[in-house]
Amino acid sequence: MEPQDLENLDLKSAIISAFRPIEQLFKIMDTTAIEVDGAILRSYAEIGLELTGNFRKKLENLLNSNQDGPENADR
Repeated sequence: MEPQDLENLDLKSAIISAFRPIEQLFKIMDTTAIEVDGAILRSYAEIGLELTGNFRKKLENLLNSNQDGPENADR
């Protein structure tokens, strides 16, 4: 495998790992009845918004480190 292919594979794996908590949240929300658990769904929404914000930050860091080199990955 070429180095570029390995970098793309590492980036893909990192993105999938960062997205996993959001995916699990949606699986939980999918099994919750709105009429019974409305307050719980609002809590899930708050969690989802926080996870989404964290995901965006991680994604920006990953993409920036991919462009600028590994020294900027922890920004």
